[in-house]
Amino acid sequence: MRRFGLIMGLWLGLLAAGANAGTYTLTDGSRVSGAPMTYQEAGVVFKQGSETYSALVPWGRFTDEALKQLMTDAATPRERAIVEPMVADLPAENPQSPEITISPVETPARPTGHLGLLAIFTSLEGWVILLVLYGANLLAAYEVAVFRNQPFQRVCAYAAIPFFGIAIPIYFLAMPTVPLPEADLGPASQPEPLSPTFATAPVFSRTTEGQSPPSPASSENIPPAAAAASEPPPGELPPPIIYQRGDFSFNRRFFETKLAAYFRVVLGEAEKDMVLQIKSSRGDFIGKRISRITPTDLYLQVFKEGATADEMIPFVEIMEVQIRHKDLA
Repeated sequence: MRRFGLIMGLWLGLLAAGANAGTYTLTDGSRVSGAPMTYQEAGVVFKQGSETYSALVPWGRFTDEALKQLMTDAATPRERAIVEPMVADLPAENPQSPEITISPVETPARPTGHLGLLAIFTSLEGWVILLVLYGANLLAAYEVAVFRNQPFQRVCAYAAIPFFGIAIPIYFLAMPTVPLPEADLGPASQPEPLSPTFATAPVFSRTTEGQSPPSPASSENIPPAAAAASEPPPGELPPPIIYQRGDFSFNRRFFETKLAAYFRVVLGEAEKDMVLQIKSSRGDFIGKRISRITPTDLYLQVFKEGATADEMIPFVEIMEVQIRHKDLA
């Protein structure tokens, strides 16, 4: 029985060797056929017949496909462990990139009909844009007219001309500023010359109800005795000059014409003993001169704790402006 089992084992081994027989490609282009019988560190021995064996074939002579096939044909784990490191060092095959399908691009249809610059007049959006630009041009013309002291009615009328009026703000902006004539203020609001004694300085105040302010004609009919009585005797302080809201409009034009002498850094002989008292909704401010003025407010140089400071006073808050002697309470 023992002998019979050995014979059966040899017979099965021969059958397995015959079943694993294959053809392996070498790097020089030749091929070796047979069943791998012995896996060694140096190479492989193939059985090519019942009693025929090939010479030892080194591992380096096998191609990549042959090494992978030898790993598959390994019968034992030991043989697989010998050939597995050589198969692991093989470069991985680049995966086949998927085919890219380019879909045709559908271009949008080009517009037809009214094209060009005149197309802006055929849509609601175009008219809205034109109206906005038209209004902006009129606003620019008005601002330029105010800045250059030009009649805004005339400037805006020129700017209202379609297509041509867009250049009007640029034209008037390039022109020099027109000086303000004294005659535009009216005879009733002309400033009186300031004398050192203010002997004949008029007092501007709001008239009481039912009375009318004295006219220049009536002042000429005052008898000499009455005129002399109205003048303060020598040594007395001159009366203040008062400008009240309602009788005058307090703006930049008013201060630049009525109080032009108080913009200078060094005041003249007639103004050095005078002070400006401005009554506003925030309180009373007393100063010597106006240091700066803007279209909406002025800066009065006032006295605070023994030093001077610029106090900003908006025109809308001013209720009354007085020019009086510094010793007059």
